[in-house]
Amino acid sequence: MEHLHSMKPEKVISAYHDFWLRLCVSVLLAFFFVFLGSDSLTDIIKGKYFIADVLAGFILSFIVTTFINLVNAYLDTQYPWHPHFATRLLYQIIAGVVVPAAFVLGFMYTYLIVLLGFTSQEVQFFHTEFPISILFIIFWNVVYVSYFFYKESKKQKIELHSLKEQLFTLQQVNTGEEILPLIPQSGEQVNADEEILNETGSDSKIKILVAVSGNKNIPIPVESIAYFFKAGSFTTLKTFQSDTYLLNHSLDELVRLLDEFIFFRANRQFIINNKACHYFTNEENGKLALQLIPAHTEEVVISQKRAAAFKDWLSQ
Repeated sequence: MEHLHSMKPEKVISAYHDFWLRLCVSVLLAFFFVFLGSDSLTDIIKGKYFIADVLAGFILSFIVTTFINLVNAYLDTQYPWHPHFATRLLYQIIAGVVVPAAFVLGFMYTYLIVLLGFTSQEVQFFHTEFPISILFIIFWNVVYVSYFFYKESKKQKIELHSLKEQLFTLQQVNTGEEILPLIPQSGEQVNADEEILNETGSDSKIKILVAVSGNKNIPIPVESIAYFFKAGSFTTLKTFQSDTYLLNHSLDELVRLLDEFIFFRANRQFIINNKACHYFTNEENGKLALQLIPAHTEEVVISQKRAAAFKDWLSQ
């Protein structure tokens, strides 16, 4: 998993690699439009403009499919669907449908009327083939959009699998003094809340924790860590520099490994460094509301049962 505060990666535009598909589709479309509406294939093949019509249809189809390819590749990079849906939809319609349709209209007008000299009354393209061309343009856009969502879904599954692997690669990492214990088996029972909060365990306290950032294992001195907190099913640490990393160890494990004179288990979601305590206020029922440095999105609530222990810990 990438560092939660890492900079946004540079966007690189890469066209879809479907040259041979576009080539084959262009050939098929060229023959399709030439034979469309004809009762006699023989008459069309023997016709004066058969070769020219097939060649013009192929060139037009290949240009249009290639243009839609490039438009979707650019929009996928600059305006992905999830964060820019309305903007992307507007640009998709204009650049992916309207512009290619206008190009088809201009191309066929130039070919049929300007080059071949037909009149608009003699040409059936604008009444029959052109509406079909628009439908194909829309369909070709749908193909790329569908493939985009397929890639995104596949990418998310790969990233999730990679994240799960990374979270469990450090179950036995040598920190210089102790081997971090394995995550408890799912069958092990968790003690009552009061017992968990009071666990301190081993006399040997770690000085360094190894966190995960992408494919990197980063050693972090514990004195630089402001607090640990549980986010969903993951354990997250935040340093005094506001850097955030994931750990593959539970808060229950950490409370046994950390120096209890420096770190305090405030509740089931937080372990805090004494230097991270900005201020606290007295709340109803004897509870305390603690504000942290660096600031967290929510205040840390310390129960009435833990309030006295917290004050003693601060004054030691």
